[in-house]
Amino acid sequence: MPRGSVLLTDEDRALLLKINTLLEELIETLEILEDENTMKAIKEAEGDVKAGRVRSYNEFIKEPTMLKIWGSLG
Repeated sequence: MPRGSVLLTDEDRALLLKINTLLEELIETLEILEDENTMKAIKEAEGDVKAGRVRSYNEFIKEPTMLKIWGSLG
């Protein structure tokens, strides 16, 4: 092997892929935290949950608007 060459093992590659994934997730999290509109929407949603203004998934998909969307997909 030429001097100065670096050989990565499969374990090294797997670790680098994990690090890459974690860094991408961190960047996405920072982007969300930086976006005022997104953070406002999250806080409003948390307030809705605390106040009980929620519905089940089954209730949600049975709403007329969702039925139109699901109908147009088929």
